[in-house]
Formats: sequence, structure tokens, C-alpha cells
Amino acid sequence: MNPPKAVNSRLLTEPFRLFFPLGILASLIGVLLWPAFFKGWLSYYPLEAHARWMVIGFGGSFITGFLGTAGPRLLGNKPWTAMELVTFLVSALTTMCCLALNRIAVADLLAGVWLLGILASLLFRVLYGRQDIPPPGFPLVALGIGGAGIAGIMLSQFSTIGYSVETYSFLRLIYFQGLLWLPILGVAPYLLPRFFGKKSLHAFDESATFPNGWVREFSISAFVGVLMVASFALEAWLNVRAGMILRVVVFTSYLFLCVPGIVPFGRANGLGLALRLVIPCVASGWILVAVFPHLRIGVMHLAFIGGAGLLMFVVGTRVIFGHNDRHDLLTSPMRWFHVVWGLVLLTAATRLSSDFVAKVRISHFTYAAVLWVFITAFWWWKMRCELKRPAIGKGATRSHCPRRRSKAVERGSGN
Repeated sequence: MNPPKAVNSRLLTEPFRLFFPLGILASLIGVLLWPAFFKGWLSYYPLEAHARWMVIGFGGSFITGFLGTAGPRLLGNKPWTAMELVTFLVSALTTMCCLALNRIAVADLLAGVWLLGILASLLFRVLYGRQDIPPPGFPLVALGIGGAGIAGIMLSQFSTIGYSVETYSFLRLIYFQGLLWLPILGVAPYLLPRFFGKKSLHAFDESATFPNGWVREFSISAFVGVLMVASFALEAWLNVRAGMILRVVVFTSYLFLCVPGIVPFGRANGLGLALRLVIPCVASGWILVAVFPHLRIGVMHLAFIGGAGLLMFVVGTRVIFGHNDRHDLLTSPMRWFHVVWGLVLLTAATRLSSDFVAKVRISHFTYAAVLWVFITAFWWWKMRCELKRPAIGKGATRSHCPRRRSKAVERGSGN
């Protein structure tokens, strides 16, 4: 295989190599909107654009890269085609171009089409050509991406159609929160136990039919998805506090019960400890919204930055190391990642405090943006440095992925 074809093949099988950097870039633009606004360089208030840069640009790109890499692999199906890669990349870039021009409605429409395209790609591989069933958390992933895609398209038509306050609020919850939390819940039981060396409850032997226990876990995942959407509806139409409480109970209970190793708080390396901080951050953010509803935007950053943002750094680290055959790094202490999660929590606290103390509002917006820029730069730099290090205990470590282990056994038996 000549070099151009090799590069092209690698991007099709591992699209995270394009979408993770794109997500990082989107997050940098998103946070730097605030210093630019306070300096007078922007003619518009960037609240709506900032939210979309972070959730759709950063979160959507990481979700796209992860699912584009892991989805076909888990199904034993073909990787993305060149047409899919180009389509999704162009969709992401055009969405971000519209955000850069503050064309919010057009950006929502394009984001909706982008997300529904990702879902269609996944569903096609579930229905045709697969050699394995999807993990039981698939309903949560499909609901999150599909719901956000539909919500984005509907929000883009708000000025034309018009919705009630409650409907508009519900669509925004599905768009900004459903896109993050539902796929996270869908992937977590399969992926996160590996950070603690535990067996996943969602990992079954390769099979084209339903193995024992799969239907039960699938049904639980679907029920959790219904409850999460119900929490959005409850918050939008009936009572904010009730919706938040339901969301906290569902989110925390599901992860505690379905992710072995996340409790009790035993020994863990930098990645494992960071993961154990995600649930308290997310739950605390939602609880604070219930207590201080008038400070909703500020306190929700604890969940978005300390929860979803930190989780993306953790999962991104595992994906990059794993797909570069550096599982030895994943089992190392990874002390440098303590700096990452510490600074992420400091960023969340800085942004949170700006809404509680009015006199520091502008400065803390800027400080939080600068901290995020430093975090992403430090994380990217350390990832490159770690990948250049000699392998630690080469041959003594192995992947916790059942599919990779089975492939390794096949290669070994063929020698």
C-alpha cells in the first residue's frame, strides 16, 4: 500500500484523527469569544455562539470521531467510506463557519443534518453487513444524536414557525444536554470499566444474534433514555427542580450500577481518578441549578466543564493511546493527567464564581478562557511527548477490548 492510500485508509478507519483536533479548535474559538467581546472586537453578544461552539463544535466533533472509529469496529462492519468522511467533515466545517459569522439558525440547521447523518451511518451498519450486535447502550447513543439532530433543525425554524416557551426550552435541552449526556450514558458501561481493569457489563462475545443478558441490558438502557428525556420534559413544562432531581438520580444511579470500578474510590491512575470526578461535577452542577435557578447558566458550567469536558479529555486520551498501540501508557500512573483534571476543575470554578460575584464577572470570564486554552495546549503537548516515549514493559500489557484481544489471539494462532 502506497503512503497516500495508507493515510486515506487510516483516516477512514480512525476518523478521530481528524475530528478530535477539529473539536479542540472549536473549543478554543468558543472560549476566546468572551475576551474578544470584552475587548470590543465582536459586534454581537456571543452567548448563543459560545454554547454551540462548545457543545456542537467541541462535543459534536469528539462524539463524531469516537463513533466513527468505534462504531464500525464494534459491529464488525466496514469503516466509513470516503464519501461519509468528506460529508461529515464538510458538515462540521460549514456549521462552524456559520457560527463564526454568528448565523445561528443556519448553524443549527447544518448541525442537525450533520448529526442525523452520523445516526444514519450507524443505523445502516447495524442493519446491513454487521457481524456483531451493537453494545446494549446503543439506544442511548441513537436517542442522543437523533434527538439533538431533530432539535437543531426545529430550532433553526423558530423565527418562522414559532414555539411556545415550554417547547422551545425542551428543544434546547435536547440539543445542548441530550447530545452530551445520552451518548455518554450509552458508551460509559462498555468503555469506562476498562479504565479500572474491570469487566464491562455491556461487553459480550461476538455474536450476530442476541447473547444471554443482552436484551436485559438493552432494555435498561432504553428505559434510562426515556427517563432522561422525561427529565427534560419535566423541567421544560412542569418544574425545573423536579426535572433536575430526576436527572441527577437517573444519571448517577445508572453510572454507579453499570460502571464497575468507578466506586469504591480505590487506587487509580490519573485517568481513573479524573473519571471518578465526573459524576460529582455533573450532579453538583444540576443540584446547584435546582438551588439557584436564576444563576443557571453559570452553575451549569460545573457540569459542562468538570463533567463532559473532562470526560472528553479522558476518553480522547484512551482512544489516541489505544489506537497507537500504547496500552502501556494507559496502565502507567499518568501523573501528568492530574494537572489536566486539576486545571479543568479550576476553570469550572472560575467560570462558576463569575456569576456569584458581579465585580469579577468580566475578569473571571477571561481567566476561564485563558485556562482552557492552556489546558488544551498542555494536553496536546503531553500526548505527543508520551507517544514518543519508549514502550514501558513492552509485551506485558494488553488491551481490555474484547475484539482486540480476539484479533490478537487469531494472529497468534496463525503464526
